Amino acid sequence: MVHYVATLMDTTPAPGPWAAAREAEGWHGVAVPDHVFIERQPVAHLWVTATELALATSRVTVATSFANNLLRSPVEFAQAAMALQRASGGRFEAGLGAGWDQRELEATAVRFPPTAGERAGRYIEAATIVRQLFDTGAASFQGEWYRAEVPAIGPINVSPPPLVVSVGGPRTTAALVPIADIVEVKLPGFATTGKGSFHTRSLRAVTDDDLARRLDAVRSRRQDVPLGLFVAAGCGSGPVVGILRDQLEGSIFADLFGEPAMVADALERLGAAGVGRITIGAVTPDTYELLAPALVAT
Repeated sequence: MVHYVATLMDTTPAPGPWAAAREAEGWHGVAVPDHVFIERQPVAHLWVTATELALATSRVTVATSFANNLLRSPVEFAQAAMALQRASGGRFEAGLGAGWDQRELEATAVRFPPTAGERAGRYIEAATIVRQLFDTGAASFQGEWYRAEVPAIGPINVSPPPLVVSVGGPRTTAALVPIADIVEVKLPGFATTGKGSFHTRSLRAVTDDDLARRLDAVRSRRQDVPLGLFVAAGCGSGPVVGILRDQLEGSIFADLFGEPAMVADALERLGAAGVGRITIGAVTPDTYELLAPALVAT
């Protein structure tokens, strides 16, 4: 069974009622991204919003998708994740990402690493510190980018949440798959270059074989690790749905834009390829409400 996660992409709806509505519709999880803004659209604060989602629900998982490693200390991430695990009653999934939006970070006075190697190195070291903190409640780490000597982290008497990572290239795959609880496979076109969040030309070039190779690369490191995927999707008759479907025509993602039954079938095909957790970023506000009945029926 595929675990479907709805992502709160903007600040228009109140997070608590939005999450309660998704839970009532039958979604398995809700998530929030970590941005100050996406292009020109403001985004609410990660930890405050995730707490609102947790307190308004009782069954769905609650995830950070993903906390931005370039904005946050790995120790602060682990401490907040433990607090969210307590607030959610054990339903939190701690997603930590490398950080990617160069324009956003530089606009908010944060240095963006000049090379992909540094960004990957920082991500690997940060995830290693988080793994230590989750496993032992303490951390002792000396790396190229981080030094951490933390004797204890709270809240105590809380089982740590699963650590969710996102991998694309061979370096992060080799380093992070062994220490993660859930691995999201990043495909070209979704925020991989540091210059944009949704690149239809790159996505259109992705084939079923490309997806299979990415999944197999992770399985070659750990056969049993749960695999996830982020996709954009849209339902309804609004112009953006038709535009994106036309731009992606002929690709494995084109059917993610259109009538709910068609989108649900496309998501199920991704699940059949071996993806057990699909996080969906809706391109229209009513996508989640329209799509939920079709997903429940599959």
